[in-house]
Amino acid sequence: MMDILNSNTGFCLAENLRALRKRMKWSQEDLAEKIGLNRGNIASYENGTAEPKICNLVKFAHLFNISVFDLTHTNLKEDDSYSNALHRHQNGSSFSGLNAVGHFSKEAEDFQQAIKGLQCLFRLRVKNAGDLPEEMQFLTDQFEQLYGVTEQLLHSHLELLALIKEKCTERASSNGSSH
Repeated sequence: MMDILNSNTGFCLAENLRALRKRMKWSQEDLAEKIGLNRGNIASYENGTAEPKICNLVKFAHLFNISVFDLTHTNLKEDDSYSNALHRHQNGSSFSGLNAVGHFSKEAEDFQQAIKGLQCLFRLRVKNAGDLPEEMQFLTDQFEQLYGVTEQLLHSHLELLALIKEKCTERASSNGSSH
């Protein structure tokens, strides 16, 4: 069975943590201290033998001033790619009206494509697996429920972004006509 995290899916966390740490000229111990972990955790993450909890992923992204998506899915070894990730994050986190809404809408669309791809891959693997034991069928059902909840949450997120965009456009129009 193919290992999803080590296949060519764009998952770059281990390499990025190492590259970003070295870019900052920090030791593994320095980075661990900044995040609140130990050096062994950092070594495991950089070797790809362990993955950080989501709360630690957020801490890493915040420390390096990039998005979690860029930390995990963009090869940040090159100067240009890291600069672009910094720029994307700064533009998205500045909440500068319609630009921020566009940024978050694009991220939501990317996320939507990613989860659809995961569902497609999951269903293909289940189909190719044939008859599943009862405990695996339970996990299959749980995955489908989780996928459904994720789709609903994403739909609500996109609706909220559309509402914000509409309100920002109305505000920009009313501010422009009052002068």
